[in-house]
This record gives sequence, structure tokens and C-alpha cells, in this order.
Amino acid sequence: MKKLQKWLILFVGILLITGCRDNASSNKKVNNGKSVNDVLEKQTKAEEQKEQTEEKDKKKESTDTSENTETEDVDYDLTEMNSDMVYATVYQMMMEPEQYEGKTIRIDGNYYISKDEATGNTYHFCVIKDALACCAQGLEFVRKNEEELSDEDYPEQETEIIVQGTFEKYKEPNDETLYCRITDADMQIKK
Repeated sequence: MKKLQKWLILFVGILLITGCRDNASSNKKVNNGKSVNDVLEKQTKAEEQKEQTEEKDKKKESTDTSENTETEDVDYDLTEMNSDMVYATVYQMMMEPEQYEGKTIRIDGNYYISKDEATGNTYHFCVIKDALACCAQGLEFVRKNEEELSDEDYPEQETEIIVQGTFEKYKEPNDETLYCRITDADMQIKK
């Protein structure tokens, strides 16, 4: 009986100690800020509003027809983002490629080439490093009329380039892995 009383007192004591503990730290909510989707959505809306404003301005006054329209045709211009947003956006492209499929993408980074010895296929990449240059994300790209191009039409590895084209996902023959790339790409050496 005395053992039971000791255990009961010990149990009640532990219960009181844990019940009286300050719960202020467990009630604090952490503000994680905005997600990548929120930031991209906000940027897309801002770009759409900017385009609408520009279109209204063009209607009000006659503008020069030699105006550069390249940036207006780009859905995601990663060259205008800071390095952390670029890294996050490319990561998002790899995780949710359906969201970006068919969109026009512009990226800048370092050129790399890789050859698959098993298949004989050659792959070209634009590799983007984050702010600390510790982590890299890259996108494969296929240039317009690639079959007509030779090795001389490509720069040396690690050359800084700008690539613009259409984002797509694909699978290799006899391989169930889903890959992403930029097709019909224009590639320029960054000045």
C-alpha cells in the first residue's frame, strides 16, 4: 500500500510539474514568409499589370516600331531575378514541371556539355549557381536547328551564356525518368 502511495504521489508531482510549465514558447507561431509560388505569382501579376499599362500607353501615343520586344515574349526571365530566386525557381521547375511546360524561359549561367557514352547522346546545359556558389541547378537546352550545328557553334565549357526557349518535359526511350529542358533555344554568349 505504501508503494502504491509513493508511486501515486510521484505521478501527481510529475503531472503538476508538466502541467504548470510555461507554454508560451509552444504557442508562438513561426512566420515562414512567402513561398516561392507566392513570390512567382506576385511577380507574374506585376509583369501582367506592367504589360497592360504599356499596351495602354502604346495605344495612347504612336510608338516607334523598332522597340525591342524580346522581354515581352518571356514568361519567366530568370536573368532579372537575384541568385536565390533563380535557384528557387529552377528548383520549382524541377519539382513541378507541369506548371512551367510550354512557357518561355530565359536563363543565364555557365555552359556545360555532357555525353552519354551508353546512348551516344550529347547534352548541353546552362548551370546556375546560388548566391554562395555552393549549390548548382542546371537546365538542359536544345538549340533551334541543333542537328545542323557543329561543336564549333558552342562555346568552351564554363563560358557565361544566356539561353531563351520553351520549357518542356520529356522521357528518353527505354527510360521512365522524367527530364526537363529548354527547346527551340537561342543561346548567346554573355557580354
